[in-house]
Amino acid sequence: MTIYTVLAGLAMGHAMAIVSTVALTYIAVQPGAERFVRKVFDPEVPGWLLAVPISIGTGVLWPMTGLVLASAYILGGFADMPPALGAPSGPWLLLMAALAWLPVPVLWLVSRRLWWMWLGMALVFVGLFGWAMPLLGAR
Repeated sequence: MTIYTVLAGLAMGHAMAIVSTVALTYIAVQPGAERFVRKVFDPEVPGWLLAVPISIGTGVLWPMTGLVLASAYILGGFADMPPALGAPSGPWLLLMAALAWLPVPVLWLVSRRLWWMWLGMALVFVGLFGWAMPLLGAR
């Protein structure tokens, strides 16, 4: 079971990297992002070209996060805890929901018009790491 959980954590990290790349690229091509691009990057660089470094960064960070979360799931013994809402481990699902909502208020203060993206990213995180990872790890 443990190797499947680790592989599931890695796979969910890759899935989250894809979703994050799309979301961050969307933010980079917004009209207000031009100031940030000009401060950090060459003014000639179009926002859509930032998809490449964004993809590389998320492609490294999210799979590592998935491996860490899978290891915490295994070492914490969450697989043996009672299920809830279709997830193999209710406490793990609650923990992932808490982790997902931590950055949402700060991100909402940064940009209120993108509330739908912050909420969507939090729900994707809970879905991937709270439900899918434990379910795939138990197979």
